[in-house]
Amino acid sequence: MANVVQSLSEFFATLGLPTVLIFVVVFLLSLWMLSSRNPRVNWPPGPVCFPVVGCLPQLMISGRRRQPTDLLPWYDTYGNIMHIKLGEQHMIMLGTYELIEEAFVKNAATVSDRPNWVYYIRRLVGKDGAGVILKNGHAWKELRRFTLSSLRDFGLGRKSLQEKIQDEARYLVQNIEDENGKAFAPRDRIGKAVSNIISIIVFGARYDYEDTPEMLSVLEESERLNKGGPLAFTNLARLLFPKKKFVLMDELYSLIRQEVERHRQSFDPTDIRDFIDLYIKVTQERLDPEIFTDWNVFRIIVDLYTAGTDTTANTLRWSLVHMVNHPDVQKKVQQDIDQVIGQGRVAKMEDKASMSFTEATILEVFRMSTVAPLGGPHATSEATTLAGYTIPKGTIILGDLYRVLHDKNNFEDPYNFKPERWLDGDGKVIKSDKMIPFSVGPRICLGKGLAEMESFIFFTTLLQNFTFKVPEGENPPSGEEGLHGLTFSPLDYNVCAVRR
Repeated sequence: MANVVQSLSEFFATLGLPTVLIFVVVFLLSLWMLSSRNPRVNWPPGPVCFPVVGCLPQLMISGRRRQPTDLLPWYDTYGNIMHIKLGEQHMIMLGTYELIEEAFVKNAATVSDRPNWVYYIRRLVGKDGAGVILKNGHAWKELRRFTLSSLRDFGLGRKSLQEKIQDEARYLVQNIEDENGKAFAPRDRIGKAVSNIISIIVFGARYDYEDTPEMLSVLEESERLNKGGPLAFTNLARLLFPKKKFVLMDELYSLIRQEVERHRQSFDPTDIRDFIDLYIKVTQERLDPEIFTDWNVFRIIVDLYTAGTDTTANTLRWSLVHMVNHPDVQKKVQQDIDQVIGQGRVAKMEDKASMSFTEATILEVFRMSTVAPLGGPHATSEATTLAGYTIPKGTIILGDLYRVLHDKNNFEDPYNFKPERWLDGDGKVIKSDKMIPFSVGPRICLGKGLAEMESFIFFTTLLQNFTFKVPEGENPPSGEEGLHGLTFSPLDYNVCAVRR
């Protein structure tokens, strides 16, 4: 044995230090790869994963801005269910409606957790999760049931909330009218309009467009720092997200806490004005101290405000992008409006059934510009079989909603904006199971009904009052490329709103 060791020592001495170091690194990496392989796991096909970084080099190789289309070529190579590894995190990508339904509906009992161990989520809510979006298990089900019931109490699906959206649509029209047809950036004022609806529900107040609430400013700055698509759901997010992102979220928490304290000063348990009053009431009564903790109910407030602002605002921003790029569609929507509503009143949800082309156009915006391309991250709470593959506990499952909504097998000519695809020969709206911009299963978007109501009333009211055009001398905004973080938003653009 001593002779063997001496021979090896003499051999390495002849190689030189750089060569020895390379040999050691390769040897250690080989050991790591062998030890990390689990022969009992039957992973689906996927790209080559390197030690430490996984598939990150393939994702980053182009050096361009990340887009929802980045993963589409991989499906062509590896199939509709795909295994990728980003850093140390195993992920399963599902690229068809059938696979997403199998995972999120048929296997909901084991594929409905959130991956609260990843850095981004753990940094926001802690390792145990919190609120209605990032909590798991029985507590999540109870918190979701409580939140849905509370939203109905505050008018979701009722005339009272519709009237608030109609009022806000009027304010938005007045604000845009002040531009007198000159070029302006619609991003901020759309964000303020949508934010005001959720602010009424949560805080019991709306804000003037000239006075941007500090909470909204912090939220929008935070959203602009979101990065990475699927990378956000790995521990690599520690490198992707600047520290300022979490400083801003802590600041948002502080601002909401201040609003809670203001509510306490005038709180009356017999007169619940908004969700913050409900938060105070529930935490005082201690209905179920293990579920309705201060942190869980407080995070519901944060969830409602953040999720209720960003996604719907982005849908409306995309809708104007498509209208200025497709003036023929805009004209047909306006004809629909003139025939059913006219100019004497604001749209209401009852009008929707008589406005097939308008509804088809909104559906096409939802489809074409998928504002949540990967939905929310799911995780397996125990080993699960999907498409014949055994997926271990603790694996992140992502449903690629963007691919489903741009799959030529589901939608003909999917990369062209064509509202007519949603109309049958009699001009009636066609329903499709494949139309899943809000995802499916128990984790389907909580605010789906509110988002649909806001999108219809705001969009219809804007086109009732204005024709939107590209400013002279400027290029039309891109209808495909955008900012892809946790959500998908259009690049900044200007429009002219010409009064009708």
